[in-house]
This record gives sequence, C-alpha cells and structure tokens, in this order.
Amino acid sequence: MMKNVKKASPEFATSETFVWWDMDSCPLPSGYDPCRLGPRIDTELKNLGYNGPLTIIGIGNLEGVPHDFLKALSSGGVVIKQLQLGSNMILCVNEALNSSESRFQPPLTMMVISAVHADLLEEVVSVFYIRGSLYNLLLAYPYVTEHADPEPSSLLVDNFGGEWVWDRFGLLKDSGSANEIRRQDTGCEMHFCGLCDLSFPSFDDFTTHFKTPPHADKPYLAKVKAKRLEFIEFDNYFKDDDEDDDIPKTEKAIGDCRRSLVFPSKECYYNVLLERRLLS
Repeated sequence: MMKNVKKASPEFATSETFVWWDMDSCPLPSGYDPCRLGPRIDTELKNLGYNGPLTIIGIGNLEGVPHDFLKALSSGGVVIKQLQLGSNMILCVNEALNSSESRFQPPLTMMVISAVHADLLEEVVSVFYIRGSLYNLLLAYPYVTEHADPEPSSLLVDNFGGEWVWDRFGLLKDSGSANEIRRQDTGCEMHFCGLCDLSFPSFDDFTTHFKTPPHADKPYLAKVKAKRLEFIEFDNYFKDDDEDDDIPKTEKAIGDCRRSLVFPSKECYYNVLLERRLLS
C-alpha cells in the first residue's frame, strides 16, 4: 500500500537519491529473498521517475546476522553499516543532512525506512521543512507503526514525495517482473563498522573484518552487548512514567501535545518544536 505518492519533479528526476533502511525496526518479511531488496526499491523509484544516482544503505546492529543474509543484501546493491554504540539510524540521517559533502547538497531525495515514526517527524521532517522545496522526503514503515500528528504529507506540501507500507503489499510487493535490475552505481558510500569506526570499500573486506579479533572474541561481544544495554537504560531513564518524572513538566506537555493534537498549521507545529528545543 502507498499513499500521497507523486512522480518525481524535474529537479529530482536526475539528482541524488539516498535510501536509509533501519534494519533493526524494519526487518525483511520472513522468507523474503534479501538479494531482491535493492532491485525492488530501485524499480519502484524508477517507476516514479527517480533516475539519478541511487544509494541504498542498510544500517543496524549486525550482531548475529548471518553472513549469507548480508552477502545477499550486498549483491543487490545495499551498502551495509554497523551502528555505533549509542547511535541510531535517525542520527545518521541527520548527520548526512547536515553534511557539507556535495552528494548531500540539493536537489536531494531521501527515502527513510523506519518504524520510529514519531521521532522521525521531529528529527528529520523538521530539517526538510526548514531546508525547503529542493529537499524531497519519501517514507516507508511497517503497517503497525503509529503515526504522529500531523502527518508528514500535511507539513511538507512542497517536498514530500510519498509513503509506503513496509510489507509484501507495499514497497516490497512483487512487481510481476523477473528482470528487476539494480543500478550498479552505489555512489562513494562504503560499508562501515561503527564499533571500530572503520570503512571498507568492498563487502569481502567488511566481512573479513567481522571474522577477525576482537569481533570473533566472545568476551568482547559480551562487553559490547553490555555497553549497548547501558545506553538503552540511560535513554529509558528519561522516559519513565512515574510521578517523579525527570522530564520537566512543560517539556513533557509539549511532547504529549505533539503526539495527540492535529495542529492547525505547519508553522504552529514547528513553533512548538522550537519551544521544546529551547526548554531542553
């Protein structure tokens, strides 16, 4: 299923397109061939007129992910990145949007595949809103994802290209063609190990790195897992619901307001976001 989907306007038809796939919150459906993912997304975008350079990035916690699965993704043109400790995909998208690299300059299209929809509105949509009509946003998310109000299409009138459901009936649907082909150019994006802060030009180099110490060392992996849990616990510390909430009540009220109200205008919505940032 898809909605609010528009054909690429002339400025986006030949410009850079980046796809950011949150592998943790949006896993592939059971039985879905991972080597099909790159060509499937490529075909969907080409059908809408996005014919410029395309980079698809799969990012997440790769601990325990089978080598054959990652290899199949890579063969379909997906660049794979291991998250840094304490990071998440939305932070990576924001970093790219704030980068001075020429490939992230307008006109630019970004597709963000993530189940973190409320955070997405605040952290990414606001950037697109501020940047203006030469930044084009596409969204995909699981069917069960709860929308935050207001929806992106009502905010980004000039630079919202559409949204898809992340399932076999939406973005991953069977096109009926056995000849879906992935564009070979994946830009200059490299596979990346966030735990070691190292980049690799080829998938073979990337997986060789994961087979060598300290990644093959179980005590090391146990320490990484413990450290990851520390970050999660620290993050959750500020999200508890008890009466002695650590979040200032004014800020909490604004956060609740964002999730429960349909704002009369996009200006009103971002004024609330600005106030929230000033309070933090």
